[in-house]
Amino acid sequence: MPTDTAVLERALTVMAICMAIQTVLCISGAIAAFVAWRRAVAAYEEARSAAEAQLLELRGYLDRLSARVDEATRAFVNSTSTVDDVVSDVRDAMGTVKSSVGSVASVVTGPRAALAMGLLKGFQMWRKHRAAQRVAAAVTSEL
Repeated sequence: MPTDTAVLERALTVMAICMAIQTVLCISGAIAAFVAWRRAVAAYEEARSAAEAQLLELRGYLDRLSARVDEATRAFVNSTSTVDDVVSDVRDAMGTVKSSVGSVASVVTGPRAALAMGLLKGFQMWRKHRAAQRVAAAVTSEL
């Protein structure tokens, strides 16, 4: 039986060593998990602060872009308003021209036109006759 006791003693020693190794592995695993958790928390906080900084920077860009778009929109609205005013002025002018053309057309039509044309022809003939008299007077004064 002494051999059985020796075998049992050796088996118990091997089991004790294995349990010690298992305990060391378990404790080192727990320590590694704790260190990994702390690193993950630190990385998360760093990523979160970096993301917040990027979001603030992006917000600044968007605010500047929004201001530029608002400025361009105001300029476009002002130019549209100006074009609308010009178009209204052109419409008013066209209405005035139309009424003026209507007045001229009413003057030119019918007997008034014949009278106006006769006066124009008479005035032109009088100017030509007067110019001829001036030329004749200049020629005779030079001789």
